[in-house]
Amino acid sequence: MKLALFAAAMLFAAPALAGDDLEFKLTNASHANIKAFYVSHVGANTWENNLLAGAAVQSGEVAKVVIADGRSTCAYDIKAVFDDGSQTEDRNVDLCEMQGYTVSDAR
Repeated sequence: MKLALFAAAMLFAAPALAGDDLEFKLTNASHANIKAFYVSHVGANTWENNLLAGAAVQSGEVAKVVIADGRSTCAYDIKAVFDDGSQTEDRNVDLCEMQGYTVSDAR
């Protein structure tokens, strides 16, 4: 049983860019804490580093996430790992079309 379902929150069409870095808000609307959050360029065979750098996003919290991979791409695969050991993935997400990304419980 999948603990969480990713839902993209479309807020505006412009990404928050700092140089080549892509910044967005990660909202944890699930009942579990997110202990790791990974993104990888679409088509990559492995996950990049944990973007939370050891700091969990508690249930109900919002955190700033920065993708500093030097790429000028918008399409990423996303994986969240929860403190109860469950995880969820979302594929081919266009992060340039969003200001934020929300993780919520499955209904």
